[in-house]
Amino acid sequence: MSAPPGPLTHMSSIDRISPLPVTDVAWRYYDLAKSRVQIHEAPAPGEVFLWLVPSEFRFASASNIGNWLSPAERKRTRLHPNSALGRRFSVARATLRLVLSHMFHCEPHEVGVEDEPDDRIVVTHPHDDGPVHVDVAYSGIWIVVAVASARIGLGLTVESTGAHDAAARQSMWDEAARIGKSRAQRGDTDADTDADWHGLTLPMPGGICGVLVLDKPVARVQAFGWERPLEAEGNAAAS
Repeated sequence: MSAPPGPLTHMSSIDRISPLPVTDVAWRYYDLAKSRVQIHEAPAPGEVFLWLVPSEFRFASASNIGNWLSPAERKRTRLHPNSALGRRFSVARATLRLVLSHMFHCEPHEVGVEDEPDDRIVVTHPHDDGPVHVDVAYSGIWIVVAVASARIGLGLTVESTGAHDAAARQSMWDEAARIGKSRAQRGDTDADTDADWHGLTLPMPGGICGVLVLDKPVARVQAFGWERPLEAEGNAAAS
């Protein structure tokens, strides 16, 4: 995968987003299974929770999917014209319900998840501590789940074969940021929003370019399922 773009922290609603590199934000890396014991509350301001999940995530078993998904979600899975993509959706939705249930202290099937136009997902919960925004995006076998108190949008693109020059690589990151901003703006009734958009580069596997766009600054990330960078491993060993 090519190196991420250079650092610019924010943009207006009409300017280009330049995502923050991973190193400009405090990341904490966990195994996927650790979300059960690490996540007990919704994200605080400036905090993002991220999951990188393969389509065959073992915690999203057939039994769990059957018990956790709503009737409409199970029907969507069953009637999908591509069985592999249907399975991917069911794993993604089961994972989303699982992680949100830890935050809301309820069972996965009790989490309120509504599908709105343009793939927008609206989550309702019994607490009055402020909104929780989520987004789910796909690339190949990979599922990315993002949860924050800010409005968010995930943008994923795949590097073209042989696109080794800097301009081509930057174009892919720009497109990922554009997609992320468009997704973050879904459901916005004010087309000329004054949001100050921020982009965060995601360390995706393979040739995937990933950018998370938010309407608030991000200071820390709790990341589940990502490969821990060598420098992070060294810091953990020294602590």
